[in-house]
Amino acid sequence: MLARTGVRLKSMAQLENPTPLFWLGSYTADAGRSGAGISALRQEEKGTLKPVSHSQLDSPSFVAVHPTLPVVYAALEKSGQVEALARRGESGLLPLGKPIEAGDSVCQLTVTPDGSTLIASCYGDGRVLLYALAANGSFASDGVPAAASNDPYGDPLAARAAELENADFGDDPFAELALRKAVDDAAVDRQSRAHASLVLPNGRIATTDLGHDTVRIWRRAGTRVSLAQEIVLPFGVGPRHLVWHPSGHIHLVTEYSNEIFTLGHGDDGVWRVVASVLATADSIENGDNASEISLAVSREQLHVSIRGTNRVSTVSIGGDGSTLRAISDVDSGGNWPRHHVESGRFLHVANQRSNEVSSFSLDARGIPSKLLGSVEAGSPTCLVRA
Repeated sequence: MLARTGVRLKSMAQLENPTPLFWLGSYTADAGRSGAGISALRQEEKGTLKPVSHSQLDSPSFVAVHPTLPVVYAALEKSGQVEALARRGESGLLPLGKPIEAGDSVCQLTVTPDGSTLIASCYGDGRVLLYALAANGSFASDGVPAAASNDPYGDPLAARAAELENADFGDDPFAELALRKAVDDAAVDRQSRAHASLVLPNGRIATTDLGHDTVRIWRRAGTRVSLAQEIVLPFGVGPRHLVWHPSGHIHLVTEYSNEIFTLGHGDDGVWRVVASVLATADSIENGDNASEISLAVSREQLHVSIRGTNRVSTVSIGGDGSTLRAISDVDSGGNWPRHHVESGRFLHVANQRSNEVSSFSLDARGIPSKLLGSVEAGSPTCLVRA
């Protein structure tokens, strides 16, 4: 089923515009880096990228696009603000109102599929903020996020330890040992670190908390949310980014342990970890930190960027969509692959520390097997299809 679906989707991709435009976010002078703000890059027919224009903003480290309108949203990470910009002409961007306050170190944005809401994840203070959007894509009213969605989050490990402190395990020494371990772990002062959000087909929102090793599922009504479930991952793995698979699974990559955890749910609607694998075909080295995870157009592979040893891993998807196997690692074409994006039969990788975006062609297995070239770009951090 996956293979047949992949053939159909690949054929559709080949009919798309062969020279699409991309928005590239970056760190700029306010962060001590050399980025130009948001750059517009045009994909050439041979697969490489060519600079078209630049729009100056202060450290727009993450960029998102409205699903139906020519509007772009930027996370101004260093100032803790978000800004809406309207597209003008082929590649121009003009402010659509003033930037508005977000949380500390806002690092990722998602626009809901209906175009009504912007979701901002804030690494510095752990908040997830929802902003209502007007009919033209600007921030509605005064842009104040829903109060219910920005309350500080407690560490679920600490809450669990508090419950265990009152538990009666009798004379079971193993249970007592487990209790002590949980209490000791909970004593670690862990800051909530929101990192990404994903809108699920049923309208609920999944968010990652890298600091608390937790995935949260939220019910949503407009810009109001309520917590439906917390999925606590192993201590210290650091959940970062996540993608939805048509099989009904969520695949998320962990920054610290460099793994992919797969979440699934049964008839009861409760999400659970159903599988986990190493995100690379080779071993992990000290200093490796996974960054981005993406789903191939064929729905048969995932791609994961690994900073440190600077690799892009290809992971095959099999079975019911939950069976993963890393099949290849290739050099990212630069230093510190912060983000990447797929475009038909090409993969573009934003190598932050070597100030370049490298372009690869994907072979029949979905592996970025051939480096086509690189384009200079100051401190690139996020690349999205315009």
